[in-house]
Amino acid sequence: MKDLYIRYGHKKLFFDVPEGFNILDVADFEDNPVLSDTKNLTINALDNPVDALPLEKQLRPSDRIAILIEDNTRNSPKKEILKHLLERLARISIPESNIIIIVALGTHEALTSKEMIMTYGEEVINDYTIINHDPLSPDLMPVGKLVSGTVVRINRLAYEADFRIGIGSIFPHPLNGFGGGGKIMFPGISNFDAILEHHMRYAFRKIVLGGLTPNPFYEEVTALASAGRLDFIINSVLDHNDNLYNVVAGHPVNAHTKGAGICKKLVSKTFKNRADITIISAFPYTQATQLMKPLEPASIITKEQGVIILTGKCTSAFRMGYLDACLAFREKYKGRLKEALFDFFNSGQRIISGGAPELNMSIAQVILALESYRVILFSGEVPQDDAEKLGFISAATIEDAIHKSAQFIPYPTVNVVPSGGVIIPELE
Repeated sequence: MKDLYIRYGHKKLFFDVPEGFNILDVADFEDNPVLSDTKNLTINALDNPVDALPLEKQLRPSDRIAILIEDNTRNSPKKEILKHLLERLARISIPESNIIIIVALGTHEALTSKEMIMTYGEEVINDYTIINHDPLSPDLMPVGKLVSGTVVRINRLAYEADFRIGIGSIFPHPLNGFGGGGKIMFPGISNFDAILEHHMRYAFRKIVLGGLTPNPFYEEVTALASAGRLDFIINSVLDHNDNLYNVVAGHPVNAHTKGAGICKKLVSKTFKNRADITIISAFPYTQATQLMKPLEPASIITKEQGVIILTGKCTSAFRMGYLDACLAFREKYKGRLKEALFDFFNSGQRIISGGAPELNMSIAQVILALESYRVILFSGEVPQDDAEKLGFISAATIEDAIHKSAQFIPYPTVNVVPSGGVIIPELE
C-alpha cells in the first residue's frame, strides 16, 4: 500500500493507521510533472475562443470594457491572466481610461489596498481603475429576476460598459457544480438580497457535486449572467493540487462547460464503497468557514453514523457570530437539525442573523454533517473550544484523530482523501 498522507496547507502530512483499519480507497491523483505555462495557455485560449469570435473581432478602440475578476479566495493565476488580457486590449488600442476592473466579491469581504496589490499586481493597481464590488450599493442596476420575482441588480459600471469579460476559475463547487462561468456576474457583482435568496432557495437540495444539469442553482446563475450581458469569459481549470492545468475562453456557457468537463476528468475518483471512517483534508481551503466544504464529498463516501476526520490548516479566525450561531442552533434543534435547517432556509431565515450567504452555507454544511456523522477536526490553528462549539471533536494531531475515531469504530473500513476541496467522489 502507498504511504498515506493528507494535504495540510501546502505540505504533505504522512500518517499510519492501526492494525485492523481496512483501507478501501485513497484518492491519490497523479501530479503533473511540469507546471502548466500560464502565458501560452492564456494566449492560446484567447486566440481560439470557444463558440465566440476573438476579442480583436468583437471590440473597437472606443468600447468601454468592464473586467469582472475573482477575488483572492482561490489560488488561480488571475494576476498573469489579467496581464495578458490587458496587453491584448492595448493592442486593440483600447485606452486604459476605458477599462474598469471590478473585483467580483459577491458578498465576500472587500480586499484591502495591500491585498489588491498582492492579488493583481502593483502595475495594474497604478495604471487602471480597480474597485471592490459592493452588493449593498444603492446604484446597482436591474437586469432580471429570480424565479420568485425578486429583482436582480448588478454593478452599475458593468451595466454601463459596452463589453463585459469575466476572469474566474473552474473547480468543484458544492452548489453550482463547478466554479467559474456565469458566477462571476451572479453572484459576483450582484445585489445582496438576491444572492442570499438564491443560495437559501437551492442550497443542498438535490444538487450533485460536479453536476451542471439538472442543477437549478447553476441554471439560474447562467440565466442571470446572460440577462446581465456577460459577453466573454477566461477561466482557469485547476487540478487536485490547486495548480493551473488549462485555460478556456469564449462563450460564457460553452467555454465554461468545456472547462468543467476537463476539470471533472482531472479530479473525479471512484470509490468501491462507503467507509466507516473517511479521512479528508480541506485543501486547498484555508479560511476558517471554508474548511467545511469537504464535508459534502466526505458524506458521499462515508456510511451513515460513521466518522469523518476533517483536517486542514486554518489561516483565519471564524467570523464574528459564526461559532455562537452554530452552537445555539445545535442546542435548540438537537434531534432535528436537518429538518430545522431547511425550515429556516425555506422561510428565508438565516442561521447567523445578518450574516452573509457564504457564512450561512458554511454553517449549513456543519449542521448537515452532524445530522449523520461524528466529525473529528484536526487543525492546529483552531482552538478546542471553537471545534466544540461547532459540534466537532477536537484532535491535537492526525494520529490523535485516528485514535479517537477507533474508540467509536474499532475495526473500520477507511477512505482517504488528501485533497478534499478539489474532488468529485463517485461510488461504484
